[in-house]
Order: sequence, then structure tokens, then C-alpha cells
Amino acid sequence: MKILAWVSLAVLIGTYISIPVGDPDLWWHIVVGRWILSHASVPTVDYWNMFSGDTPWRAYSWSHEVIFALTDRMWGGVGLARLQLLLAIVLTASLQSIMGRLARDYCAGAMIGAYTTIACYAHFSLRPQTTVWILFAATLLASDIIVERGLSRLRLLTLLGLGSVWANTHLTAVLGLAGVFLWTLQRDSKERNVRRASLASLAFFMGTLLTPYWGGEWVTLFQKSGHTIQFSSIDEFKPAHILQFSTAFVLLQVGFLVAVYQSHGKTPSPSRCLLACGMILAGLTAVKFLPFAAISSSALMALWWRHTAESSSEVAGLDNISKGLIKLSQAFHRLSFQTVGSIAFFMGCLGALNISAQSKLPIDRGLVPKEAVDFIQMQQLSGPILNEFSVGGYVMYRYSSAEGEPLRKVPIDGRTNVNSPEIWKLYDDAFAGRANWKQYIDRVKPGVILWRRGSPFVSLLDLSPEWCRVFTAGNNLDDYTVFISRDEYTRRGGEFTSPDCTS
Repeated sequence: MKILAWVSLAVLIGTYISIPVGDPDLWWHIVVGRWILSHASVPTVDYWNMFSGDTPWRAYSWSHEVIFALTDRMWGGVGLARLQLLLAIVLTASLQSIMGRLARDYCAGAMIGAYTTIACYAHFSLRPQTTVWILFAATLLASDIIVERGLSRLRLLTLLGLGSVWANTHLTAVLGLAGVFLWTLQRDSKERNVRRASLASLAFFMGTLLTPYWGGEWVTLFQKSGHTIQFSSIDEFKPAHILQFSTAFVLLQVGFLVAVYQSHGKTPSPSRCLLACGMILAGLTAVKFLPFAAISSSALMALWWRHTAESSSEVAGLDNISKGLIKLSQAFHRLSFQTVGSIAFFMGCLGALNISAQSKLPIDRGLVPKEAVDFIQMQQLSGPILNEFSVGGYVMYRYSSAEGEPLRKVPIDGRTNVNSPEIWKLYDDAFAGRANWKQYIDRVKPGVILWRRGSPFVSLLDLSPEWCRVFTAGNNLDDYTVFISRDEYTRRGGEFTSPDCTS
């Protein structure tokens, strides 16, 4: 029954963080997955961007792109929502299990893992990077086992496998490499310490070379190293601030760690502190790294639990918060069969309610411009579509064949290593409504403009005599609008109505 309660908590937290599908990058991942399935190979150049000019490009998330494409082909939007829900539950269960093994107490692991998952809530979506969070935690656990039990062929092969899965999932394997080295670099004799960390890191690194590109992902990583600064206007590259959900959770973790470690005069090893501090700094610089900060801080919390609970004398000298948490864990272990069963049943019912609510709205229409693109296709509007960065992937999805071949290329999309700096600068100026906003239009020469209603760019288009708004998905500022040129509006007179153009 305790295992059932543990599983029920994972389901409850997983269903809580899994909201309707709306990640803007998911759609171009599906297109690439279709192409891979059709050609039985991975692409080496870009085919979908108007201005890429068939530049070299690596599908470094190809493994997940194939899964996304197959799911979409077989079950559509409902299947994608179910896949996201499954990923959320697997994420929660994995973090609970890994933190439980680090803490050597599965009740503590359940609490720390659940906290970590909720800390990642604002960043969770159906994307390859979510799987990387699991891999990062698993890498820390594998490294911890090496420190505790020593190097062995099986443990080195485990790190090699983790490195390979990571490199075939996302471009951030360098974070795993740093995690392996710093987590295994412990207070032993200097020679053994460095040798162990180096061999473990080498095993992980060798795994990252086992990809269809034979390690070419490292080249792509170096090419994208400046994108956090270059594309700083993108939400996930923006610096963190205290009002953000994940930032508050990470700061609470930091405060807790400082308090409990100070209470008994022990601190984690300098290398593990350096890893956590590095992840926190990265997360404060760009919010997309905050989940790694939460996971590394949670791993230190689990280690504190393990080291503290092993010594009853240390427990007696702890502060009240630490004592309370440990007593809570002990109380859970003493719960009766019926009580644990009731808790599991209650959490299971809440999880079922969450699943039922998500079934009614599998796709978030506020983030995905389905109605607007439906209108464009139904009215057979011609010419390139001028789109926002966040919807470029969905336009790729709607204007690609079942084999992933482009039927209409997009001027800009979610792949930052494909968009040219020139086009990005023009787009950013238009998005912000700067004085040269028309240059983006002049460069793309669109027949249709697809944009969010509340944007400064849309306000400028409403005032422009050259463009007519012919569709708005709703009355909210985040709803999508469609513009066509005044010449096209006049030529097809009577087919459209517009609030800013006369028929």
C-alpha cells in the first residue's frame, strides 16, 4: 500500500503539471519526425525556412521527433495530450525514485521529488528537454553510486548509455558532463579523486558521440553558445526574476540548504556546491535552465537527508524544521494499511479528475493558432505567411506534407540555429513596433500576416492603409489575427469584412 501511495502521488503531481498541449516547438519537431520516418535518415540541411538557403542543420532531438510524429499520425491531438500526460507522470515518478535512492528513504524521495517536479511546472511541456531533466537526475544518481561503491565496467557503461541517450535527445549534454565530473570529484586522495572523475566523465562523453551525426551535436552546441544573448527577447532566454514560479522554488531550496547544513556544521563537497551554484547561476541568467538548478539543489537536499538520518545524535541537534521533516517521514512509515490505502485512493481520485478535465481540451487554442490557420487555408490565401517566432513551428506543421516535405516555407521559426541574424533583427524590430517595422514586411513580401492581437505590430497594421484585418480568433489580446493586403482585399471584394478597411 505504501508503494501504491507513492505511485498515486506521482500520478497526482503528473496530472497536475500536464496542461493542454501548447508548446510552440512541438509542431516543427513533428515535421522533422515525419521527414525522418519518410527518408529513413536524419536531415543534414534545413528544408523548411525561407532564408536558410539549405544551410547545414542537425536534428539533434531526432529520437523524440520520431515519437512525436508517430503519435500525431496515429492519434492526433488527443494522442499528443496523452503522451504529454505520460511524460509528466514518468518525470514525477523518476524524480521521486532517484531522490529516494539518493536519500535512502523513499518517503523523503517522494517529498523531494514532488517538490522538484512542481518547481519545474512552469517549464514543463511535451518537448525533448523535459526528458533531459530525468537524464540529469539519473546521471547524478549514477555518479553518486560510483562515489559510494567505486568504478566498475557496468557503472561506466551506464554513464556511457546515459550520455548516448542524452545526445540523441537534446543539445545540452554538456550539463550532464559537468554533473558527472563535479559529482564524482569528492574528498579522497587527490590522485584517486581526479582519476575517478575523469574516467566517469570520459565514459559519459564517449556516449555522446554515439549519434547519427557521430558527435556533430557538439559543433552545433558551440555554434549556439551565444544564442542566449542574441535571442534574449525569447521568453526562455530571458533572465529569471523573483516573481517567477520556478525562481521562488529554487530560492526556497537554497534557503533551506543553507539553514540545515549550517545547523550541524557540515556542508556538501565544494565540487557539488559548485555544480548547484553553477546551475542556479545559469537559471538566473536564462530561465530555461531553472529546472536543472532545482534538480541539483534537490539532490543536495536528498544527500542532507541521508547523512542526517544516519546519525541519531545529529538529529537531536538539528533545528526544528529539520526535526519536523524527519519525524514526518517516520510517521508515514508507521501509518496503518487502511490509512495509507485511503491516502492513495484520495490522490488517485484527484488524478482522475485532472485527467478528465484535460480530455476535454487536449490542445491549448490560446497558444496554437489553429482557427487562424484554418481560415487562411479555407480562404486559400496565397503568398508567404508572415508569422511570429512562436507560431512558426505550427505554420511549418500545417504547411508540410505527411512526409515532412515543405509545401510553404516560413520566414522564421523556433529553431534559433536556423534563423539568420538579419531576419531575426528585422523580426524583433517589427515585434516591438520600432520605427523600421516595415522592413520585415518588405524583406518577406508576404501575402498574409498571422500575429497576436495584442502586439504593437498589430496596432501598426491596423493604422496602416496597406493592410486589412480579415480574421480574429477571439476578443482576448492573446488571440491571433489575420491580415491581407488592401489590394487583395479589394480584388476579392465582398468575400471579407474588415474593421479597418472599407469594402
